[in-house]
Amino acid sequence: MFASIRRHQKWLWVVISTLTIISFVAFFSPSTQSGGGSGGPGGDETIGSIYGRGITRDHYLEVAREAELNFFINYRYWADQDPRIRQMGLIEKETHNRTLMIEKLSQFKVQTDSTAVARWIAEASLFQDQSTKTFNKDYFDRFVGQMLPGRGLTRRDFERYVEHEVGIQHLISVLGLTGRLVTPQEAEATYRRENEQVDTKVILLSAADYVEKVNIDPAALAAFYTNRQANYRIAERAQVSMVKFDITNFLAAAEIQMAKDTNRLNQMINTVYEQRGANFYKGPTGEPLSPDQAKEKIREEALRETAQVEAQKKANAFIEQLLNLTPVTPDNFDKLAAASGLVTSMTVPFTQAAPPAELNLPADFGRQAFQLTQEEPFLDQPIVAESAVYAIAYKSRIPSSLPPLEQVADRVTIDYKKSQSTVLCNAAGAELARTLGSAVAQGKTFEAAAAESKSEIIDLPPFSQKTQTLTELRTRNSDLGALKNVAFTLAPGKMSGYGSTSDGGFVIFLEKRVLVTDEQAKTGLPDQLRTMRQSRQNEAFTEWLRKEMELAKIVLPGDQKVTPAK
Repeated sequence: MFASIRRHQKWLWVVISTLTIISFVAFFSPSTQSGGGSGGPGGDETIGSIYGRGITRDHYLEVAREAELNFFINYRYWADQDPRIRQMGLIEKETHNRTLMIEKLSQFKVQTDSTAVARWIAEASLFQDQSTKTFNKDYFDRFVGQMLPGRGLTRRDFERYVEHEVGIQHLISVLGLTGRLVTPQEAEATYRRENEQVDTKVILLSAADYVEKVNIDPAALAAFYTNRQANYRIAERAQVSMVKFDITNFLAAAEIQMAKDTNRLNQMINTVYEQRGANFYKGPTGEPLSPDQAKEKIREEALRETAQVEAQKKANAFIEQLLNLTPVTPDNFDKLAAASGLVTSMTVPFTQAAPPAELNLPADFGRQAFQLTQEEPFLDQPIVAESAVYAIAYKSRIPSSLPPLEQVADRVTIDYKKSQSTVLCNAAGAELARTLGSAVAQGKTFEAAAAESKSEIIDLPPFSQKTQTLTELRTRNSDLGALKNVAFTLAPGKMSGYGSTSDGGFVIFLEKRVLVTDEQAKTGLPDQLRTMRQSRQNEAFTEWLRKEMELAKIVLPGDQKVTPAK
């Protein structure tokens, strides 16, 4: 295969991207949840269905392993390293999608040859040498020989993934073919429209300039609060008991674990250093660390990740004991902790959207904590944070409440001033637009009319519909989208009425339009045509996938918890 890869290196076109860290955990705590291949007891057992036909356990596990590989190859880390990925069910959704696509590859009799597979591997940025921008066999060998086994995956899992990936890309190009029917004339018209520029001058108004002009009327303030009570309602809050398994307490055990295979550890450290590059780790003043210093940093990271695994083991053992206690009551948590020589603590009240910030908890902590009740007070898995692992239990729930105005008077006053300053700003802006419009109608220039009204004009550089930022507006808190919406409706020499934004408003004057030249259109047309065709192809394929997914009625393990991607 490698000879074939070398023959096809001349076709490489992928921009080389920086390879990210190899999972340290994979080296010291190999995962078995993915399995290492098909076969074994129950391999032919039917555990799902597609188009009403059965899906065997072996086939399901193969596709699930491909979904894991696909995530790593696209994002450069394993999905189970980020709790948010588990929460969103991305691997499950990808498993559904690949189940359908692999079925279609079989149905349409799509076959991939070794040349196409070799080319895919040669072009994959994962196996590129940063300095030479060519395929690096050593990277590939480490990936296949070390990383995959560390995840319970095999070389055949990877080869099968690539074979299917090549076939899927072919299907996308074929099934999305109707979306590629974009004519050069349509692309040119779009290019000219999107790249036409307007040369404008603008007067900006800011609501912040009117805050001090707002008078506070107690009756109006009370009415403002009454009409917006939902904004000031205190959300339901929870408190949980916690047992903390600090990662630093497991560093010694991690050292012992890592010392069991120093050759493998050193290989991993060297691999990560090569993939990240010599400039990845920097000193206090920004200078790159020496190779030895950088590798020591990598070793420290590996040590902490290994210690985290050890902390999880202890937390899981505690939770397992906890779940076996009967009858089930929240008090079991404190009792078992005391009997085990562990210390419990209680969080401050927190909302589901805003868990205690000082603990640096994962994003889904609030959701998990709010699942706990008096009847089901324990999570069956620990909470893994950056510096500790936690077992948690229900403690109390504080219902939502509406505070009296006196309790939130300062906050209500600030909101009231902001609301009224916007009203005053908009009124002033509308009056300014009328004054300027009248002056311009009488033959005065926009500049002269603005000078009479003592308004500051900002001369903007030409911008198009594709312009994302204008430095001249950055400090003026103006909304570029609103400006574009108005500017492109004006005729040259005309001014707009007053346009409001989220924090003020504007009056804009169009001096001229800067049309796309024939030479610019000729130069930009190939990229425009390619972009539009690719976009339309993807849209067509996505629509096909959505409809086919509905027809396939795929059922896989865990579907009661996961909604397949549409």
